[in-house]
Amino acid sequence: MEKIDPHQEELLVWLSSEDFDQREAACQQLRDYDNDTSRAALVAAIEDPNKGIRELAAEGLLSLSGERTALFLSDLLGHEDISIRNLAAETIAKLGSCSIDPMVEKASDPDKDVRKFAIDILGQIGDTAALNTVRKALDDENPNVVCSAAEALGQLGSPEAVNDLVKILNENEDARLQAAEALGKIGDQTALDALVKALDSDDPVVVFSVIDAMGNMQNAQAGPFLKKLLPGADDALKEAIIGALIKIAKYSDRTILEDLPVKQLQDCLFNVIEGDNSENKIFALEELEHWEGPSVVDKILKALDDPDEDVRNKAKDVLKSSAVSSTEKISQALLNGSDEYICNLLETIAASGNSRFVHDVMKLVYHDSPEVREEVAWTLGKIGDRNIIKALFTLAEDDVGHVRSAAIKSIGWVGDDRDVDKLLKWLDDQYIDVREACLGALVLIGGQQVIDHFRNDLNHPEIERQKMAATALGWIGEKEVVEPLITALNHPEWEVRRSAVESLGRIADKRAVDPLKVILNDDNAQVRKSAVDAVVSLEGRDALNSIAMLLEDQDRWVRFHAINVIGSIGDHSVTDRILNLLSDEDDIIRVAAAKALSGLKDERSLAVLKNIVNDSNQDVAEAASQALAALERGV
Repeated sequence: MEKIDPHQEELLVWLSSEDFDQREAACQQLRDYDNDTSRAALVAAIEDPNKGIRELAAEGLLSLSGERTALFLSDLLGHEDISIRNLAAETIAKLGSCSIDPMVEKASDPDKDVRKFAIDILGQIGDTAALNTVRKALDDENPNVVCSAAEALGQLGSPEAVNDLVKILNENEDARLQAAEALGKIGDQTALDALVKALDSDDPVVVFSVIDAMGNMQNAQAGPFLKKLLPGADDALKEAIIGALIKIAKYSDRTILEDLPVKQLQDCLFNVIEGDNSENKIFALEELEHWEGPSVVDKILKALDDPDEDVRNKAKDVLKSSAVSSTEKISQALLNGSDEYICNLLETIAASGNSRFVHDVMKLVYHDSPEVREEVAWTLGKIGDRNIIKALFTLAEDDVGHVRSAAIKSIGWVGDDRDVDKLLKWLDDQYIDVREACLGALVLIGGQQVIDHFRNDLNHPEIERQKMAATALGWIGEKEVVEPLITALNHPEWEVRRSAVESLGRIADKRAVDPLKVILNDDNAQVRKSAVDAVVSLEGRDALNSIAMLLEDQDRWVRFHAINVIGSIGDHSVTDRILNLLSDEDDIIRVAAAKALSGLKDERSLAVLKNIVNDSNQDVAEAASQALAALERGV
């Protein structure tokens, strides 16, 4: 007999209280006692007059889980109150596979409704362990149980049930629809002949059900049989047939849609786009990509407002190909819709690069939404028409930083040397993304005027401007900027020196090799790290001797970076030095050394790595193990 502690006994009393709060507390706390007393009490609470208490009791039973919970709940499947019976069934199904044995038992209950509920639950659980029980239920004397069994077999999805379902399809008038649906879900092609035969039924409901099932089978062999029905079919039947062919085409052969009645195919594709399945919507949009006509454009435009991002993106892609022929529709659509819808349209216009839309887009320069104004800036820049430069400078004065940033970047795409002086003021903008956008725009415009400006800015009173100038000169990459950048290597501010180092590494002019080697001894660790990359970009493997000295650098992260770079170079001449680092007092350095040895691919490392695969530091041991595995594969 179960032992019940005093608190659980108190909770059992609360569960019968007239006080809602006490019953609520009892349901919440009984789940902490994983015993049959709690299960029985919570099952009893499923019958509480208050819906909230009933749902709390169901949640508690789910937390207790197990076959015993399902067994206790199964007694409610014959309850006279349908809401209680439904809640019990729903909870049993959520318990999953542990409910199978109790439901198998209930599948032979004298009460036909209990049998039906049990079979329904076994189908919802979806575990083929219940397959034989559900198949046996196809012979039940009650038609509702038989229908539930056929439906459940479709949910279980086992081909073993195909013959049973074919028999029901052929012989049982009550469950033909469920049998057809189940065969479609299972998708086994051996059922195709039976489904084709059932197309001759005098019952239109059966015919529609079979057509849908053949579509769900996703088997191209069903296509010709469905197409034979098209001549003489009414509009509703044609729509059902074409809808099935669309499903087949999606998963097997798109050519199956050729030679279909255009109007019905179009209507079906439209209906798919209006549906709930995102994958099907994307397929339908792909099919419409090369169609023309106002109604097609309207449907694609509507898909730009779809709740699914993938569908919206596909609509944008499809609309790009028809942007030229659909300009009037798109222009009208820009005047309406949500901010997000307008942004999606603008993105499509930008991708098309069609200057026909310039006038329409410029109307949105003063739109209330900053997101729309930002997209306007991007779109005007991507269209690339010089006539929009005035509008872009208007947007560059926007109160919102990300709008200014987008506008300035677009000025870089369409601007020229006439715009340089006007752009310079945004180098001092309060937001870094705007300053960087301005820097990028000036680099894109390029020319001697820009080069001269940034050369002068290397001596600007503000450090930020000096750093930006060094960076910009590297992006420009002209040979004439190399000497000013070399001079900047001696700048008193380390941030400017680092920008100069990075720019010289980007330009890769041999004149910078010796000055960069000198700066490997810079006082600032960040500068030394950047110098490692710059020297390697100029000298490649020949840089090894210069950067090897940093293996003893006083800064752990400079050492760490040098080790990684040397490992990527893969020169055996430094193997011994890297091996020595495996005994370093800093575990971070040891990890880096182990990883570098895998890049060096020197078999001399094998023995040493084997000695540390069981190192007390887990990160070191793991790095050594991975390096050892890589070396053993390569040696």
